Amino acid sequence: MYQPGTHRRIALLICDVPADPVREQHGDYTRIFRTLLEESLKPINKTHSADSQTTFTLEPFDVRMQVYPKEDDYDAILITGSAHTAHEYEQPGREWMKKLIEYVRVVATEKPRIKIFGICFGHQIVALAMGGTCVRNTRFEVSATKLQLTELGKIVYGIESGVLNIHLMNRDHVPTKPPSFHVLASSNQSPIHGMVLFSQSESLRDASHSNFRLTDIHILTSQGHPEFTESIMRLLLGVRRGLLGPELFDDGQSRAGNQNDGIAVVGKTIWGVMGVE
Repeated sequence: MYQPGTHRRIALLICDVPADPVREQHGDYTRIFRTLLEESLKPINKTHSADSQTTFTLEPFDVRMQVYPKEDDYDAILITGSAHTAHEYEQPGREWMKKLIEYVRVVATEKPRIKIFGICFGHQIVALAMGGTCVRNTRFEVSATKLQLTELGKIVYGIESGVLNIHLMNRDHVPTKPPSFHVLASSNQSPIHGMVLFSQSESLRDASHSNFRLTDIHILTSQGHPEFTESIMRLLLGVRRGLLGPELFDDGQSRAGNQNDGIAVVGKTIWGVMGVE
């Protein structure tokens, strides 16, 4: 339920830095995610009076440096993407990832008030923390892509067509969801492109989840990048051209300007989960 004059404090768990060309044009991940949240909040605030506007604070924490928030001070935790490989957390030099997985597990199980959002690498970290799996896929998924929504995904994202358009840049994926999680979307290459975990009270009240509010969602993840724009995607494709190969690079460039629901749909849903509608 929307509450007039709401302020939300969000902890951004930084798992990497953007590629140099992206950082030079669009800033660091704090700026990129702040833009996502600002732009998706604007249409919501327009529907409310001047004294009923939602504001927010986005505070970054570089978890690679073992810097973490005091989670009780925040309404939500958002885990960024990363070029690192989530399922290599047991390897030397990856201790920060192992700590992140444990941190997410503790917050998810012991702090039900705090919403958790995981994007790409963050989606994979949530899966590993909660009992799912993450593995290397057969090839990269890149650029603006049409994802197929499940029936639940249609309700969560408010898309009757069943198609979510979002930018992708991933080679790893989550083939097996954690227990009690529900799949939202899939691609031709990956079966789980997003998932939710409902709060315990909602799960007990409605096991079928046929009638719920977005605020009943405790954890929301997306393999895709709602924070990416056409410009960011084109820059990333350029950086990774050698890794992707000419065929996938050209294909990605041809789709980079296609419809992108990152702000209007995914960003809006993130706010809805935090009770801002």
